[in-house]
Amino acid sequence: MAQNTLTAEKRNNSQTPNQLRSNGKVPATVYGKGMESISIEVDNKDFATKYKKDKNAIFKLTIGKEALDSIVKKVQYSNVKQDILHVEFQRIISDEKIKVVVPVELVGTSLAVKGGGSLVHNMSEIEVECLPADIPHGIKVDISKLANLEDTITIGDVEFPAGVKPTHSSDLVVVKVTAASTVETVEETVDTPIEETQETK
Repeated sequence: MAQNTLTAEKRNNSQTPNQLRSNGKVPATVYGKGMESISIEVDNKDFATKYKKDKNAIFKLTIGKEALDSIVKKVQYSNVKQDILHVEFQRIISDEKIKVVVPVELVGTSLAVKGGGSLVHNMSEIEVECLPADIPHGIKVDISKLANLEDTITIGDVEFPAGVKPTHSSDLVVVKVTAASTVETVEETVDTPIEETQETK
């Protein structure tokens, strides 16, 4: 699991969140077991660059003389420009399991899809529980197992890395193949009456 270092400062309450953002900072909080929530600020560009590379990476937050291992629990974005408005960090402890959401990565080729079926991707992410060091970048789902129409792959069918367990029910469908829907378009011809104008001589 990748680890990033990120310098943080306790938030300056004399500045509003908008003022922080205009100065290239992002307001954030860090919380976790055995500690009180701390309001902090981090560099916008530094955080965004590292977070984009791996959203489940561990961040070592340096706050003064204190260093806290954490993961990003939530990022709030603006509606229009998708600017980062606020970040929530959760402190982690190396020997305690945590729950994280990781992306589903489809691999392989489905014979049912090659034969004309439609692939229905029900789950693009899966929540798992594991130790911080075991957080996977993604969960690979092999769709070559989908040989026939209506075949499904459930959580119980997915192979998870050692030490990683899903929090979902085993019968939850991750991906399936259905018959491709055919939409017939019926064109109707409407006779439009033509108005004739006669000249009166």
